[in-house]
Amino acid sequence: MSNILETFLGDFPKMGLVINTLTKMDVRIIDPNGTVLVQQISHEFPAVLHNIDQDFSVINSSLEEHLPNHFIYYVNSYGLGYIAVGIWNKQQFYGSIAIGPLLSSIPSKDSMSYIMANNQLPIGQQVLLWNFYESLPVISSMEKEALGYLLVRLSNYEPIQAHEIALQSKRYPSEDRTEIHAESNKSIEERYEGEKIMIDLISKGDKKAIRMIFKEEAPLQLFLNRFPGQPIRAVKNSLLVLNTLCRISAEKGSVHPLFIHHISGKFSILIEKISSLQQSNSLLIQMINEYCEMIHTYSTRSYSFIVKKAVDYIQLFLDHPLTLEEIADVIKVNPTLLSRKFKEETNMNVIEYIHSMRVENAKLFLSRGKYSITEVAFMVGFNDANYFTRVFKKITSLTPSQYIKKCVKNSVQHT
Repeated sequence: MSNILETFLGDFPKMGLVINTLTKMDVRIIDPNGTVLVQQISHEFPAVLHNIDQDFSVINSSLEEHLPNHFIYYVNSYGLGYIAVGIWNKQQFYGSIAIGPLLSSIPSKDSMSYIMANNQLPIGQQVLLWNFYESLPVISSMEKEALGYLLVRLSNYEPIQAHEIALQSKRYPSEDRTEIHAESNKSIEERYEGEKIMIDLISKGDKKAIRMIFKEEAPLQLFLNRFPGQPIRAVKNSLLVLNTLCRISAEKGSVHPLFIHHISGKFSILIEKISSLQQSNSLLIQMINEYCEMIHTYSTRSYSFIVKKAVDYIQLFLDHPLTLEEIADVIKVNPTLLSRKFKEETNMNVIEYIHSMRVENAKLFLSRGKYSITEVAFMVGFNDANYFTRVFKKITSLTPSQYIKKCVKNSVQHT
């Protein structure tokens, strides 16, 4: 271990205690290889959050590329943030000191659904993760800058001006870049007006959006008129734009983030696999069609306050045993009233709705191919794999095994 790190480790207990006491945030010293040497922490990571230690290697790599008067604000795929600075002496990098995990916004049910779907986390860990995220500090931009400045000053012997590192996402390789030609004001206005109309149609589950596209000279013209020659990369970029527009439409149509995430992630994968304009045309129509169908099936826009509260509770505790009486008790409403309004507004009784939500979750896990059918059954709230299979087939007309084979077949067809 270097003398510089030894000096920091000697001073760290007092310095780390001060930062931890004042900010209620965890503090760590990390060696150049990304290994945590010593820490002052108040939050233990749930075991379900995998590969957290890799974050420190990412942080070190970025810090090492910048001057000592920079701090980094890094957010991982779980939405957990860190503020960190390098430990330097005479232009030599000796590791880093990091504060975190922390959040930049108050956690919500929607954000938790996003994180769980994006990282393929077991739904059975939802409550545990919710409690963990609620325990984390939430900081503003001003607080982030103040903490960054503090760390820069603590990690350097001479007073210097602190600068934040702005991490940029990687661009496509130069050979994939497409020159964007200038467009007239009129064409820009027409394109954005068309996009607004499409968002409105899709948010209502109106498949007129598909017919609207076919009114153009080519199905993708609404999105590709700024990419002369329509190379494959431009086609993919445009379909990614469309996927985002459909996602916005679904949010506008009051669809739960879990379903939006499932379908959005699926199409992101399919888009990257296309190799011809014909494939892209078919995928475009499939995308709009499935988003419209999802909105018809899962939109809560027309639900009353009582039914929305019931749906939110079901989503949060989907892996737990749920009954009409329990849900009614939690949202403070008469069970008979809830049962009647739920049936009127969703065309399903509460148990049927719970089953449909569990099956939708199961489809997400089954399509990934990482878990057995029995594991998925327990993850989504069924305590009997055979009963899960019967419910799954009743809702989808396929057994879980048949659904897995269908997903594999579709994946092969799009490669």
